[in-house]
Amino acid sequence: DTYAPVVKLASIRILLAIAAIYGLEIHQMDVVTAFLAGDLEEEIYMEQPEGFKVGTKEEDLVCRLRKSLYGLKQAPRVWNRKIRDFLKSIGFDQLYSDPCVYINKTTGIIIAMWVDDLIIFGKDMASINDLKVQLNEEYEMKDLGELKYFLGIQVHRDRERKIIHISQSGYNRTILERYGMESSKPTNTPLSSGARLTKATATEILADPKEYQSMVGSLMYAMLATRPDLAQTIQQISQFSQKPTTTHEKAAKHALRYLNGTIDQGITYNGNLGMKLEFWSDANWGGEEGRESVSGFVATIAGGSVTYSSKKQGSVALSSTESEYMALLHALKELIWLHRFLKEIGYDVSNQNLIYCDNQSAIALAHNPEHHARTKHIDIQYHFVRNCVEDGTMRLEYRPTEDMVADGLTKA
Repeated sequence: DTYAPVVKLASIRILLAIAAIYGLEIHQMDVVTAFLAGDLEEEIYMEQPEGFKVGTKEEDLVCRLRKSLYGLKQAPRVWNRKIRDFLKSIGFDQLYSDPCVYINKTTGIIIAMWVDDLIIFGKDMASINDLKVQLNEEYEMKDLGELKYFLGIQVHRDRERKIIHISQSGYNRTILERYGMESSKPTNTPLSSGARLTKATATEILADPKEYQSMVGSLMYAMLATRPDLAQTIQQISQFSQKPTTTHEKAAKHALRYLNGTIDQGITYNGNLGMKLEFWSDANWGGEEGRESVSGFVATIAGGSVTYSSKKQGSVALSSTESEYMALLHALKELIWLHRFLKEIGYDVSNQNLIYCDNQSAIALAHNPEHHARTKHIDIQYHFVRNCVEDGTMRLEYRPTEDMVADGLTKA
């Protein structure tokens, strides 16, 4: 049990979108020396610290740990258990869809937790202040006030216009400086449109794998938090971390140049648009080196994306219909999670179950259970899509490619 669960970044984005719509207060608190609060169940001994000696040389005593320490591998997990029990004792319920989000049904307060950082969402300041008092009585807390900066993400709020904007301009500048790209010439696409990345051949010049992996990882964090536009690029360049060539390195640097031109861009949630959930699914047929397709989806609430993905499919699709149908399953699983999460925090949007798709045949295949010579080989798991269409969990609607929001998650 060495793993400390942290809140999904998608959950934080959903909560920020809801805060923009309903004008919730967002505050942040930090637990001082959190790991020292956890109580150990295992029997663990340590040497006496330097300068603190009890007993003579012959006895050579050791200390038995009663609390967890920083550096102990189970410390994060022990701390998580401790704070969970405390929050439950003051009336909070843990969500099933994200175990690091807690809701108090009576006060309506929601807490999202990233190890020892707490983001508190509440309808009014009085109930938030009550919670802060309870937390201060139990732990040594640092009150960081209204949420402005969290995990490298800047949160800008305009209350009058009901807008919340999140970006990572500070983080982006840091990574550009780290790789000496701050004065590079900006490009207008994250990956050059003609780029076909393939595995290293015997004749190609290899790049430094450590440097390459570090570059991909730095870009990946920007993508995971606030930059869905980088998802497809990361999906491409991260496949070659084992043996990168100079071509792959050039592609990674191209992404950094794109970042240089769009340093302040992020996601904006407009509360005036209301609780409107839109879901887009797309696929790029046979676009990979091994002819696998790429699935992409993006979901928006209040006009800003809350969850998105670009992923290589597990098997080769034999037609564009099949690749779009497989992409629909990828999107559907996320839609089910999204509905469940929103329902648990008191927002039932199960009637907003529309997924936009730009392939008429895939929609027909989902609606019509005919066994066709061309589709009889499709794996049973993908027909879960058809089941959900039949029982009304999901509806499909056609959108032409030029209106397809998820298109950028499957193609350069």
